[in-house]
Formats: sequence, structure tokens, C-alpha cells
Amino acid sequence: MRWIATAALCLAALGAAPPLLAQGPDLSDERALFIKLRPSAERGNWSAIEPHLDELADYPLLPDLRAAWLRRRMGPATDQEMARFLNANASLGFTNGLRLSWARSMAARGEWARYLSVYETHLAAREDTSLDCFALRARLALGPDEALTDDALPYWLSAFSQPKECDPVFEYLEESGALTPERRRARIDLALEAGQLRLARYLARSLPATEQTRIERWARMQSDPARELQKPGQFRDDDSLRLAAYGLRRLARRDPVRAAQVLPEYETAGLSDARIQEIRRSIALTAARRFMPEARGLLAGTTGPDDEELVGQWRVRLALRDQDWTGALAAIDSLSESEAERENWRYWRAHSLARSDRGDEAAPAFEQLASTRDYYGFLAADQIDASYTMSHAPTPADEETILDLASRPAIIRCRELFLTGLNGRGRLEWTAAMAALDDAEKEQASILAHRWGWHSRAIRTASRYGLDDDLELRFPLPWQESFELFSERVSIEPTWAYGVARSESLFMPDVASSAGAIGLMQLMPATGKETARKNGISYQNRYSLMDPDKNIALGTSYLAEMLARFDNNRVLATAAYNAGPHRVERWLPANPGMPAAVWVESVPFRETRQYVRRVLAAETVFDWRMNGESERLSERMPAVPAKGAGG
Repeated sequence: MRWIATAALCLAALGAAPPLLAQGPDLSDERALFIKLRPSAERGNWSAIEPHLDELADYPLLPDLRAAWLRRRMGPATDQEMARFLNANASLGFTNGLRLSWARSMAARGEWARYLSVYETHLAAREDTSLDCFALRARLALGPDEALTDDALPYWLSAFSQPKECDPVFEYLEESGALTPERRRARIDLALEAGQLRLARYLARSLPATEQTRIERWARMQSDPARELQKPGQFRDDDSLRLAAYGLRRLARRDPVRAAQVLPEYETAGLSDARIQEIRRSIALTAARRFMPEARGLLAGTTGPDDEELVGQWRVRLALRDQDWTGALAAIDSLSESEAERENWRYWRAHSLARSDRGDEAAPAFEQLASTRDYYGFLAADQIDASYTMSHAPTPADEETILDLASRPAIIRCRELFLTGLNGRGRLEWTAAMAALDDAEKEQASILAHRWGWHSRAIRTASRYGLDDDLELRFPLPWQESFELFSERVSIEPTWAYGVARSESLFMPDVASSAGAIGLMQLMPATGKETARKNGISYQNRYSLMDPDKNIALGTSYLAEMLARFDNNRVLATAAYNAGPHRVERWLPANPGMPAAVWVESVPFRETRQYVRRVLAAETVFDWRMNGESERLSERMPAVPAKGAGG
């Protein structure tokens, strides 16, 4: 089973454990028995576990066996035991998930009084629409109270279709006459603004034909805003002006230049100044993110509130992309004081000064930046030919405190969750355990986690509690033999692979992203399967990606593929690993020779900009850790080729 394999991998990852691992109780026999018995608990077979209860009586994960059994045997026969069990183990990592499953089970069985009690005590704060609608259904089943309609209407009055769990509540609203034509039109308006035409048509079924005609007009605007906006005179009343604003926003995303040409015709048609500025801002930002020639002019004409300062940021980025250093300086100086003090703009201000023959003004800024151990600090050091500031400061180990921590029940339980492959649950409980420690204990807990090989917790704890300069804790070298072996096979640097793995997963072999990427180097299953096929690597299913060695083999192979695709440009290959190669190809400049740092700063996706900077900085630190010195970051950042000129 998947979890057994993960447990074995965690044990293998531990390798030759330091002697301190044995301090505290030796639970190796109980751990092995737990791993053996857990499948029986998951199948609901408690009789296979009962003969071993004495052996596991003091094992901290015994409650997890009962939790697995209760999850499988959920129903009327176990409701009372479930309530007692959850109350008795309220602080453990499985409790929230088990309680949620139990609540859904009670709702499915119509155990409304018990569901409502659990919901009001534990689940209401989750703001989960399905759970909230179950609670409304419980109140309905137990006898609708006076406030039920008022409480239910906000869930119905949504721009989007709601979960099926809400249907009985909405039927009640319908039958009680609460869904008046005015309320239907209000929800239709919300749906239209959100582009939810199917929902709008559904809501209009009982309304006059004029309402359905109105919806079809919005449908035509959604399909072809340029055509529908050709006659500004058709948009005069409030409803049609809302439609015009909707169409202009859609046109701004499709064809910002055309939207900019059309917009002046609507400025005198009655659109509010706020709407005009919103549309103008959307036009300018879309043009900027597509690097259109008109973008700088459109941004220059954009005014109005901009809480996120995106317009100002993109004025800087486009000036940098044009290598207009005077324009970049002016754009940076136009940012708010707090925004201009961000490290990236301080670096680019210094860079622009240096390129504008004002090196005497740039030097102090570069020197200050070069004192930091990060992407901009390394770039600044390269500008003035300074040594990199690593400032490694190992955390002194207090063996007495470490021994004390390793013997505490909560920490022992965290260790066992990690060693048996229940990593997600272990991470939750580790966070809770850290909250109970003082600062000195948290520092030693980082060392303890590192010695166990639980690097994600060591990194998180060290970073969160002030051990920024302990590079052994924050930039560990797990699976070093595998990273070096598989990187060498595909002719890439293991330091680069390490930078990617740390940035992707903090070295968690079991972690899965919301998008579905899995494992150390966060590969999508389809990418893993295709990469395995191309490189002759065995691949059975998505769980293969939780095998650290296989994940490293596939991740390094895919990195090498991206590197070859982008003509040995590591910056572009790193961006492609995050955002996909097709997007990177769209972001390439029209002209050759763009400095790689400029290209990174102008990547349209914030996530990818941050990712590339994080990987390159981490690679520099790993280079120092593995080789005693670092290759200059600027030497790993060749100029970016023009679109279509290789790659």
C-alpha cells in the first residue's frame, strides 16, 4: 500500500542515524508492528489488532490505528464511540479530518441533531459552503426557525452555482416564496458580471422573455465584445452601461490596443470615472504583461488608485526591458516610498544609476545589498566584484535540551509519525508542539529534526525562529548520492537540482501541490510518465513520484530536457520548470541580448519571478555548501535570446 511504501522511504532517508536518535524510548519494535497492522485497521478489521494491543499499549500512535478503524466503520453503530474518541484525542493530527468525515457521514444519514451539534462546536468557522448548507438543512429538518430564510439567502444569492448539498435549502426558499423576481434578477446580474451565462439562463426560466433577451445580449458581448461595442449610442441606461463596462473589460483582456481605441467613445456615454479608470488600468496591465509596443504609453496614461502599485511596478519593468535606464530611474523614483524600498527596486535603481554613468551613486547601494545572502545580494556583489556574504553560523547543540525534547511525548509522537510515513499529520503536530516551546528549545528542536532527516521541519523551524545563518539546517544535503548520480547522468549541476528541490518541496518526498505535482521535485504525473518514457526510467503510477530516487531521476531528466530546449540557458529552463516551456517561449524578447536579470524581473507571473530568483539563490548557497565556494551568479545567467532564435 502507498503509505507503507512512504514509511519505508522515510526510514531509508534517515540512513545512518546519529546516536541521538536512540535517545528517549526505543520504539523500533512497536513501530514495525504498527506499520504491519495499519492495513488491517484501514480495512476495518480490529480483530487482527486486538491480540497485539498489549504490545502497543504505550506506543504513541495506537490512537491512529483506532482512528483508521473508525473511519472505515463510520456509521450509527460507532457514533457514540466516535464522539468520545474525538474528544479524548482533540489535539492529535488526525482529529480534524476524521471529524469532518464523520460530520459528512451523519449528514448523509440524516442524523441532523448530532450533525448540528458537531457543526456548531467545531465546523462553523471553516466557512465551507457544503458544511454550512448541511447545517441549514439540519435546521430545516428539525423545524425551520424564523431566521432560516435570512441565513440561507446569502448562499443562494451567489454569482456561481453552489454545491448540490445546498439544493434542498434552495428548494425550501423557492417553496416559501422567498425567491422573488427581484432577487432572481439580482442573482442574474451577479452571474452575468461573472460570466456565468448558464446559471443566468437557468435563473431566468420563470421570468418574462425580456429577461432572457437581456441575457442573450450579455452572451453576445461575452462572445465578441469588439463587435458589440461598435455602437456606443446603444448604451445609455444603467443596465446597458454595466454591459458596456463588462464588454470593455473582456476586450481589454483579448485586445488591449483595440480596447484603448474604443474606450474614449464611452467616456462621454455615462460610465463612471471609477469604471473608466478600472478599464484603463486593465488595458495597460494586459498590454504590459504581453510586452506590447504600446504598453509604456498606455501605462503612462493610467492614473487613479492603485493599492497594489502594479502600474508603477510595470512602468519600471518595461523600462528595464527596453534597457532605458533613465526611464527606469524615473519610474522607480515615482513609486511610493515603501515600494521603492523593496530590495528588487533598490537593486535596479543602483543598476540603472551605474548604467547611466553615475557609478559613484550606485556603489554604496550595491555595497549595502551585497551584505545580504539572497538573489539581489549576489547580483549586487557581482556588480562590484565583492565576495558573497554567506555568514554561516552553526547553531550550538545543547545536548541536554535535545535529549529532553526527544523524550517528550508530543515530540516522540511527531518522530513516529515521520518515521511511519504519516508526514502530513506529523507536520501538523510538529507545528503545534513548537508553539509550546520557548525560543531556545525551538532552536534545539531544529537540530533534532535535522538529525532525524526531517528536513522540511528543520528548515521551517530554523527559518521561523531566527536561525537564518545556520546554512546546514536551512540548506541540507539529503539524498546527496542520488542528486549527484542522476545529475551527472544528464549533465546538469547537482546544485541546480538541489535548488529546485528545496524550492519546490523543502525536501518533502510525500507532498502534493494543489495543482497535483508530487514529490521532492514536484512533478505532475503526466510529466513524470512522459519523462520516464523518454529516458527509459521505470514508472508504474503517480505514487512512483513519492520514491525519492525515482523522483530525483525524473526531475533531473526533465530539467535537462528544459535546458536543452532553451539552448543551455539555465534561467529560461528554471522558469520553464515552473511555468511550462510554452509560456517561457511567449515571454522571450523580440530582440536578442536581453540581460537575464532583466528578463527575470519582467516575467509576467509573480510566482515564476519569485521561483526563479529563489532557485538561483538557493543554487548559489548549495554550490558554496558542496564545493566550498560559489560560481558567480551572473555567470550562470547568460543573455536571453530573441523569440525564435534558438530554444
